[in-house]
Amino acid sequence: MEQKLYGYRWAVVGIFWFVIFAYGANWFALSPMLKTFETQFSVPDWEAHLLISLIGMFVIFFAWPAGSLIDKKGPKLSISIGALFMALGFGIRPWLLNSFESLLLSSVIAGIGLAWILVALGPQMFRWFPAKHAGLPIGIGASGLFIGFGTGSLLMPLLTPDKSTAQIFNGFLTFAILAVIAFFLWLIIAKDHPATPPEERVKVEKMKFAQGMKQVLSSRNAYFYPFIGFLIVGITLVISAFIHALYPSKEGGYIAGVLLYGCAIGAFIAPFMAKKYGVKKVTLTAVGGALLFWLILFGLYQYDITWLLLVLVAFLFGACFQASWPLALYSQETEKGVTEANVGIAASLYISISNIGAAVLPVIFPILSPTQIATFIAVLAGLIICILLWAITKKT
Repeated sequence: MEQKLYGYRWAVVGIFWFVIFAYGANWFALSPMLKTFETQFSVPDWEAHLLISLIGMFVIFFAWPAGSLIDKKGPKLSISIGALFMALGFGIRPWLLNSFESLLLSSVIAGIGLAWILVALGPQMFRWFPAKHAGLPIGIGASGLFIGFGTGSLLMPLLTPDKSTAQIFNGFLTFAILAVIAFFLWLIIAKDHPATPPEERVKVEKMKFAQGMKQVLSSRNAYFYPFIGFLIVGITLVISAFIHALYPSKEGGYIAGVLLYGCAIGAFIAPFMAKKYGVKKVTLTAVGGALLFWLILFGLYQYDITWLLLVLVAFLFGACFQASWPLALYSQETEKGVTEANVGIAASLYISISNIGAAVLPVIFPILSPTQIATFIAVLAGLIICILLWAITKKT
């Protein structure tokens, strides 16, 4: 069979980027509102955090069926299912602001969709790009999520300066429209695969889930990558809410938003750097830089300085911290034992464990570390563990 690279592959990358961007923006538009909802609905901070952590929790349950569906039916169907739940959950949210329970319901509906989108990121790109060149589109796709995070975190405080009911409704409605548009654009524009594969492929034999997982776990590294994802995704949600707690005004929105834009830049640039310098060298350097900038960021908070300097340090922290997330995903999907027959299963392993972090850490941190200094130390400990995990992987 003739192999050919199709220019349309970049259209697939672009529309996937928009889908995951819309999801991230809607998800993190909640982050600046948690304190407001705590007061409005008289709930403790850990319970308010369920509005964002529940979304990650549902990934745990649906990542596995998503991976199996991708291996059997292809990634476009999986992403379509995810985008549908995104459009439904976030689309109805502006009309569910009267109670905490109804808001939680919107997060539950939207949360069902996240796994079907995230797990399909790698498999969708492998359909259109040679395996050795798939790191770049995976990085681009991942950057859409974090640019969405930054956009939601930055714009929501600007759209709701007085936190009035009308402002909150209009703010969530703005993001809801993005979600609905992204769903329909994906259905219309995206294609599951090109007419011919981008490179010669070994004949793929269907695998049962247990067999596919056994082959994924035949590499020692496969046990470490998901826990790296666990820490990165969970700590990202913790830090986003933590910044808004430190700076509950518009400045907090700027700092948290730019930090998450930094995450997007890190996710985008990391594959380029890894190709030139190697995955392990880049990840150890990046997480080490994140640890340093986290120390600086919290140190600067103790002094009365311009918040613009905090924005710069937050951006650099985000760029370093998030750089290793797409590299861990890419590494998980290209380890020994992973083929086109079980790449969806490999992705589901990484995504599900990553989002256990998203579900658990934002709830546990406020309980175990109720003070600012305790939260700072807990995040610092997470960064150190992340460095240690990368250090023990056998990766060049």
